[in-house]
Amino acid sequence: MPQDRASAEELLGGVEAFLRKDVLPQLSGASIYKCRVAANILSIVQRELAQGEGADSTELQGLQKLLGREGEGFDTSSRLDDLNAELCTDIRGGKLDKQRYAVMNHVRSTLQDKLAIANPKYAGYRESLGE
Repeated sequence: MPQDRASAEELLGGVEAFLRKDVLPQLSGASIYKCRVAANILSIVQRELAQGEGADSTELQGLQKLLGREGEGFDTSSRLDDLNAELCTDIRGGKLDKQRYAVMNHVRSTLQDKLAIANPKYAGYRESLGE
C-alpha cells in the first residue's frame, strides 16, 4: 500500500529513466551492459506491479475452468503452481484431448500476459498480438 506520492511504479520509473538518460551515456565497456540490465529489471518490476495481479487472476480462472475447479478459493500464489502442475499432468495423460483448443487458447493467453510483463518488445509477442 503506497504511503504518499510517489507510487512504487513512479519511483521505479524515475530510477529507470535516470539510469537510461543520465548514467548510461557516461559508461563504457561492460558497465553499459550492466546498466541496461538494471534498467530493464526496473521496467519488469514496474510492469509486474501494474499488471501482475490481473494476469495471475486471469490465469487462475482459466486453469480452474479447464480443470473443472471453478468456484474454488483464490489463493493465487500457491494455487497457480498446483493447477499448472495438474494441467501438465492432464495434458500428458490425455485427459484434456477433447478440450485441445481451449487448452491452447489458455496457454497462449497466459503466455501473452507473461510476455507483456517480461518483455513487451519481444517480436514473437508483438506477432502473437497481430502487430
